[in-house]
Amino acid sequence: MSQNNWRLLPQPAEKTVRQLTSQLNIAQLTATIVAQKGYTTPEAAFAYLQPSIDQLHDPMQLHDLDKALERLMTAAFEGEKIVIYGDYDLDGVTSTAVMMEALQVLGADVTAYIPNRFQDGYGPNLAAYQRLIADGAQVIVTVDNGVSGHEAVAYAMSQGVDVIITDHHEMGPTLPDAYAIVHPRHPEGDYPFTDLSGVGVAFKLAQALLTDGEPVQDKSELPTEMLDLVALGEIADMVSLTDENRTLVSWGLKQMAESPRPGIAALLKSAGQLPEQPIISETVGFKLAPRLNAVGRLGDAQLALDLLLTQSSDDATALATQVEAINAQRQEIVEEVFGAAKQLALSDAHANDQVLVVAGDDWHQGILGIVASRLVELIHKPVIVLSLVDGTYKGSGRTYGDFDLYALMGQYRDLYDTFGGHANALGLGISPANLAILRERLSSLPALVIPEKQVTVNMMLPVNQLAPTLYDALKLMEPFGTDNPEPVFGFQTPKIEKTMTMGATQQHVKLTLANQIEAVGFNHPDWTRIVQQPAGVSFAATLGLNYFRGQAKLQLLLADVALPEPVENTAHKQFFAQVYKFIYAHQDLNFGQNLDKIAKQLQLSPKDLNIMIQVFIELGFVRIVDGYVKIIPNAPQKSLTTSVTYQKFLANR
Repeated sequence: MSQNNWRLLPQPAEKTVRQLTSQLNIAQLTATIVAQKGYTTPEAAFAYLQPSIDQLHDPMQLHDLDKALERLMTAAFEGEKIVIYGDYDLDGVTSTAVMMEALQVLGADVTAYIPNRFQDGYGPNLAAYQRLIADGAQVIVTVDNGVSGHEAVAYAMSQGVDVIITDHHEMGPTLPDAYAIVHPRHPEGDYPFTDLSGVGVAFKLAQALLTDGEPVQDKSELPTEMLDLVALGEIADMVSLTDENRTLVSWGLKQMAESPRPGIAALLKSAGQLPEQPIISETVGFKLAPRLNAVGRLGDAQLALDLLLTQSSDDATALATQVEAINAQRQEIVEEVFGAAKQLALSDAHANDQVLVVAGDDWHQGILGIVASRLVELIHKPVIVLSLVDGTYKGSGRTYGDFDLYALMGQYRDLYDTFGGHANALGLGISPANLAILRERLSSLPALVIPEKQVTVNMMLPVNQLAPTLYDALKLMEPFGTDNPEPVFGFQTPKIEKTMTMGATQQHVKLTLANQIEAVGFNHPDWTRIVQQPAGVSFAATLGLNYFRGQAKLQLLLADVALPEPVENTAHKQFFAQVYKFIYAHQDLNFGQNLDKIAKQLQLSPKDLNIMIQVFIELGFVRIVDGYVKIIPNAPQKSLTTSVTYQKFLANR
């Protein structure tokens, strides 16, 4: 943990900052960061800071939207039974809510179906379609899914039921033979913005339905009552908060603050949101989205849909109470599974894994992605967490830094029952027999290049410049999120007066600086070493407000911590050299089968020998092939202290 992974952004020209400051009447700090984001002219910066109707695109430019509009208008006016087929995550639930409300305004006979994660799986499910059609569905509209549902869509169309797909996910080489496919990246379309989420696409269709497909000239002509739903789904799905997404989310957050629907108001209250607290992207990301997503993770997401659609404050309070209870249960399950998975992750059996694969029996499938993310933060390598359910291992993977985990694991498609995802995250299903083969293949990989995760720092900031006015200057750039990151500031060895750990397993850390401003870091047990060694620590952090007893205090949220560089221990260096020489001379010896004997010969514990080999792997000195430790020829020299494993386990011995 050093500042080597910090990328300090260049500071914009003074002339640019002065021009933005004077012409837009904004703080110098705001002008500096706006310019760093690439908005260097007053016109571009104004458009960024003041989202407007001009930044929205005509829905009719979306592929097949004209067909979808005509078919749904006909179905609504002729009383055909329309079913909205959604998804169990928050983007899918909000997409469903948007389409329900739009079609209800038209007087349509419309119902919603949210598939169950465990019974139906993701996307169009043939058995579910058969039930819906048997119950009288005449038109099915998919939201946030559909482009991979060939079988179910083909069945519906063969039964005379028109399927309108609205989706934003990656498209395969062939698309379902649906009545219409509304997708911002359709190969035959030319929509100017490709990164709408599922609810973004649903909103564009809803807009067209409620404006008869006519262009809008003013915000008041939009179905603004749905913008809070758009903000929820887009922030939760982490789509790009640029272009029209920025406008839609900005307006949606403002609507939540000024006139929240009953369900959102009740959920905010149960989440501990105070009346004086601003509603920003962080409010959705840390308070609303986890609670609403918990419903679909553990059971039936229909509850989340009911909460968002209710017009009754009393019903909203009751439903929010149920959601809060489910979220508390989700947190307990996460801690239980994370505890078991962490034990495996740090065991000798996995000490040499370049990609950690841990598996358990009947771990709850809905939270495996969360557990994988937390393990990544702990061990700084890609992680796949699997659970054995009904004879098959199913689970989720998360990468570390910029490493493309999807590309690596995609090499073993012959082993999987199911596989999908993208560079940063994936899901897979695999049989126990094939999991054993997968582990063997991963163990024989050459040394992977997994670079340390970079932290982009906007500027270094002296602690004595910290003041609430800085937060006000930054708030103008909300909503923060994907492609509009929150500014990060570096603090070089500030004086730390007090340190403490927090949490059930002491996984959080809190620092109190000399000016009494607090800096907190969550779910980073590796940072808790600061408590024993606060001197010489530097850190990068974002700025926020902490509300306590009606008072708002500036608070720093740690993004990265740089501990003083450990000095290479001469005795360690000599002993590692001896072990390296032993490995060099015994490359024909199977360490996997003879670890105890080798450790005894080297006067080491098997655990310490495993750790030392892991250090050599991280430094690019050796690789493991079928249990044999092989020297990598001509490997460049590196200090032991550059190994994360060395720092964690051996540096202070």
